[in-house]
Amino acid sequence: MEQTITQQQSSGKGKKILLIGLGIAATGTLGYFGYQWYAKRKQTTTDAGDGSDNSFIPPPKNNFSVPSAPKRNDDFPLKKGSKGARVKQVQEVLIAKLGRDALGKAGADGDFGSKTEAALIKAGYPNTIDESTFNVMTQGEGMDVSATAKELYSAAIIKNFTGAIKALQKLKSKEDYTTVSDDFKTNYRIGGVRQTLVNGMLNSFTDEKQKQAIRLQFTRMGLGYDGKKWSLSGLDTSSIITKQETLVWVNPKTAIKVPANMVLGKEVAQRGKHTLFENKGKHFLVDTQSITFI
Repeated sequence: MEQTITQQQSSGKGKKILLIGLGIAATGTLGYFGYQWYAKRKQTTTDAGDGSDNSFIPPPKNNFSVPSAPKRNDDFPLKKGSKGARVKQVQEVLIAKLGRDALGKAGADGDFGSKTEAALIKAGYPNTIDESTFNVMTQGEGMDVSATAKELYSAAIIKNFTGAIKALQKLKSKEDYTTVSDDFKTNYRIGGVRQTLVNGMLNSFTDEKQKQAIRLQFTRMGLGYDGKKWSLSGLDTSSIITKQETLVWVNPKTAIKVPANMVLGKEVAQRGKHTLFENKGKHFLVDTQSITFI
């Protein structure tokens, strides 16, 4: 206990010494500037011919004004009421993703209002954008929905399979598919009939290999196919697909032959040279070398 008290007292003395030292330094500094001011005043009065030591020389005016910081309203998180360049960037992404009418006539005006909030929700984003979400949204160039829909229509009309695949590869998700398909169905007709993007593309190409390649693109986007119809409730991103014709083992004694480019289901685990996967609640085995991931 005594040792602790002694240390505290010693520490207190140290603080006093430090404060006294700072006081002396401050006094010396002020004294120096005071002397300088006095010498300057005396010199000025002498030059002016006034022998009086009581002349007052006002200190020089500060002609420098500190500009006020511009009011910013686009700090994170961006939300309803935010305004600025960052908001405009988000709006430009939404227009590229949803189409030029996504935000109405105002377009990308940098003002986060009700239409921007509604567009964010429609595009699958939160209605409040933090810095991480902003970086993800604005990274790279957005897709031009209308131009992509037109590109797909043109490829379908002239049976340009390579062009069709190239355009389909621009669609990265189910959300991309939905927005482009809506534009495709609204503005174009295949055989005089308005069709979804899936039906329009598959009905335009008759070669089975080409159809299979187009189906693969829709599966990659996340669409599901039950053998009869397509739906937006697609497969998990860890789904596997055959690279070549191979065997799928239903049980240790029974195997079925499946063609290349067939979506098998969701991977569960790998066992030796085989991959265990699940499809509609049932489990199967397939040679790992004959599959890849979507």
